[in-house]
Amino acid sequence: MRKVLLICFLVASSITGLCFADGDLDMDLMQNIEDLNKSLSSNLSLKDAKGSTADAKELNRLFITVEEHFVKRGDAQNAVDLSKKSKDLTVEIINAVSANKFDAATDAATNLSRTCRTCHTFYKKE
Repeated sequence: MRKVLLICFLVASSITGLCFADGDLDMDLMQNIEDLNKSLSSNLSLKDAKGSTADAKELNRLFITVEEHFVKRGDAQNAVDLSKKSKDLTVEIINAVSANKFDAATDAATNLSRTCRTCHTFYKKE
């Protein structure tokens, strides 16, 4: 499972040089999300509840910003839905970690990474 999570995050990190098609979303915000995803992966692997929870809470906050961006954009319902899914997954991670269920938290983090990649497929360009 850890290998799958690591692969997912390595793939997600490979999109670093990409930019959003509309150019309005702050790339520092997207870099922060990517960095937090990496940190979350590491903290989950180490079973670091405090670090994992902090990362997931911050990711949740950042996905609220991403959702707001796409709501304002008005023509990206798919991105709004993916942002909401990402927020839900961060809550799932927080709940799993608080219950000391790191395998479930890792599964949710893997799904989070996949959700990010799905959004990037539609809303990023080189």
